[in-house]
Amino acid sequence: MTGRGFLAMAWRNLWRNRRRSLATVASIACGLAAVAVFAGYKLAIYTGLANIAIHSDLAGHLTINKAGWRTEGKLHPARYLFDEAEIAQVRVTVTAVAPGARVVERMNVMGLVSNGHNSTIFVANGVGPADMRLLRGPFQGIPGVLREHSPHGVIMSSGLADILGLKVGDSASILVNTIHGQANMADIDIDAAVDTGNLATNDKWMTMPLELAQEQLDAMGKAEGLTVLLPAAVNAPAFEGRASEEAMYTTPAPDDETTNALRDTLSAALARTGLHTEMITWQEQSPFYRQVKSMFDMMFGLLLGVVLAIVILSVANAMGMAVVERTREIGTLRAIGMRRAGVVRLFVTEAALLVVVGLLVGVALTFLVRAGVNALDVRYIPPSLSRDVQLYVGFDLLPTIAAALALAVLATLAATVPARRAAHAPIVSSLGHV
Repeated sequence: MTGRGFLAMAWRNLWRNRRRSLATVASIACGLAAVAVFAGYKLAIYTGLANIAIHSDLAGHLTINKAGWRTEGKLHPARYLFDEAEIAQVRVTVTAVAPGARVVERMNVMGLVSNGHNSTIFVANGVGPADMRLLRGPFQGIPGVLREHSPHGVIMSSGLADILGLKVGDSASILVNTIHGQANMADIDIDAAVDTGNLATNDKWMTMPLELAQEQLDAMGKAEGLTVLLPAAVNAPAFEGRASEEAMYTTPAPDDETTNALRDTLSAALARTGLHTEMITWQEQSPFYRQVKSMFDMMFGLLLGVVLAIVILSVANAMGMAVVERTREIGTLRAIGMRRAGVVRLFVTEAALLVVVGLLVGVALTFLVRAGVNALDVRYIPPSLSRDVQLYVGFDLLPTIAAALALAVLATLAATVPARRAAHAPIVSSLGHV
């Protein structure tokens, strides 16, 4: 029998019991769709959290501090600030290592903020208005941007504003310690009140102009940290409206390998200039991202294991029932000359056809579910966040292919057990089977 004839025979055999074959195809299709949809959702979550950390939280791709800042910086802040010459040297080195990358000066401030009657703690990020727009990258629609000609204007988190009963247009006072330990006070104007999206920061966070932060710390012309933004984000076109929210889930961020390679290369290059630094990537700055990624990776592994078990049992059951029902047929095929290997091949081919059809239907179902979920614009509030986000399902090609291959291989192998049992049964007993 030719290969084409053998395949046609296997195909006809499948549809002798349409109900069982369709149930098996459905289990394979639903299994693949479940894995693929979850993988796409997982990818969207990772991408969204990455872009929030880089562009919304203004972490950039890489942050540079002087060596020892993380352990001694709070005790002796004056020793670990970059001066103007060092900042210029870092800019030159970054441009040489990563042409097109940009360097943003940062200064963090913490202290007390008061409405004139009550006070509470605050933590502020000092950054220039132009640099803040640069860090936003393609996501210029994120609310809250410092004004160019508002030297005392700040962006206050909505939770902090609520605690003090402040609204946009109001004024407040801040009290901080300078890098030399002296008290310093200034008036601020509330230019915007925005939800940071994070429960941990929404009741204490502010963003203020870099010069105001330097003035309060008595560190004019200096910077605590220098943030590097890679060229891909600098040159990316801006998104607005609904497109901006969807782009948050679809615009890929640099992976660990890229940022780690940049960190190592840049650190070595700065060391050669005599400037010893310590660097932290955006992944290291975002523990929430790392924790969520670890949890979802584990959940994906569990889901894949459950789906594989269900599909394997479904295929094995379908082939086992087919073997029982067709025992006399198998005996007839063996009596007219078909070898045992041929019987095994026939049933394995039938299983493979079931798997192929199931996978094709599963791919179609995946895109149908994905399109439906994204079109519905379902919104929810994830753990530790303070505002709702869109439930967006992407498409992660590599895990989907890996799941499809695993389903195909294991399901086909599952069909060999009943097939081998049928092939090795005596011909006489098979012909006399009732």
